[in-house]
Amino acid sequence: MAQVKLTNVKKIYQGNVVAVHDFNLDIQDKEFIVFVGPSGCGKSTTLRMVAGLEEISEGTVEIDGEVVNDLQPKDRHISMVFQNYALYPHLTVFENMAFPLRLLRPKMSNKEIYDRVTSAAEVLGITEYLTRKPKALSGGQRQRVAIGRAMVKDCKVFLMDEPLSNLDAKLRNQMRAEIILLRKRINTTFIYVTHDQTEAMTLGDRIVIMKDGYIMQVGTPTEVFDEPANLFVAQFIGAPMMNTVKCQLIKEGKKYFVNPYGVKLEVDGEKAQILADNGVETRDIILGFRPEHVDIVKENGIPVSVLVNEMMGSEIHLHVLTSDNAKLIVRVPTVRLTKEEREGLTAGKELQISFPGKVMHFFDPETEKSLLVKE
Repeated sequence: MAQVKLTNVKKIYQGNVVAVHDFNLDIQDKEFIVFVGPSGCGKSTTLRMVAGLEEISEGTVEIDGEVVNDLQPKDRHISMVFQNYALYPHLTVFENMAFPLRLLRPKMSNKEIYDRVTSAAEVLGITEYLTRKPKALSGGQRQRVAIGRAMVKDCKVFLMDEPLSNLDAKLRNQMRAEIILLRKRINTTFIYVTHDQTEAMTLGDRIVIMKDGYIMQVGTPTEVFDEPANLFVAQFIGAPMMNTVKCQLIKEGKKYFVNPYGVKLEVDGEKAQILADNGVETRDIILGFRPEHVDIVKENGIPVSVLVNEMMGSEIHLHVLTSDNAKLIVRVPTVRLTKEEREGLTAGKELQISFPGKVMHFFDPETEKSLLVKE
């Protein structure tokens, strides 16, 4: 178990191509940190610099208070699970899991190797596969073997690079739950990389959201969802994606209003107070509101017509069109609707929608930073 500290870490490739810019992060002992972002944002590169698989161009990486920039991966006391499993096809499951232990100096006894491998296999539910070779396993079973191989070592930090991306949706859900249980059992420091926001939100104590090699925001799942620092974070976190519209934020006395699609809506008192504390006056903004926070109303709402009805089981995703041809998404729990109401939400159906002031988000049109970030 150990703290990990990255200070002003950069990765610069040939041709002065900067993949990671001034990355600063303190990871606490036994914390589960998730790096998340779109492809090419630098998350895997950052993880590989921690592991020692990528050279650090600038800055320092510390593990348990020791600068490890010049240490080989085997000397950093880390274990890593790769996206493509990286199993040896000619070795059995047992020998794949035992492989890192056989490399240790001084050598570990056969009994201790056997005890560690069988104990990890039992935790992961793969005891019956120990004599098989990887080609005889499913994708989920292979991933368990890869995790088991990392588990058997005495490591300070557990690194996982998109370990579930090659699995189908059902297996991803199952393995995600198993990783949560695994974390409780081995209770070490985790750094986990994914492009899947669901994995990030369900696994991480804190999430590091990256874009183009920069950190956009670091926070708990609740913080990044409820208090996104900028428009990128707001739209990246949450499914379906947050709706946005350019409109005006209007200050009248001590109150604030917005006018999306020509409909005047009042801003919630708490958010209005933050805007006032930050000195925000009447101005152009980007207004954000999440699909799950939109209500279908009978009057005084924004007129829309249904384009597409996506029946998701427990909820319906309505793709709707406003009078000025803006497309929005409305998420409607099916439990709120009668069978007739569900069947009536067909293409061309005219509706009115609204959303309360307490769920609104406000962003600067130029910087795209949140206007609700307290100075």
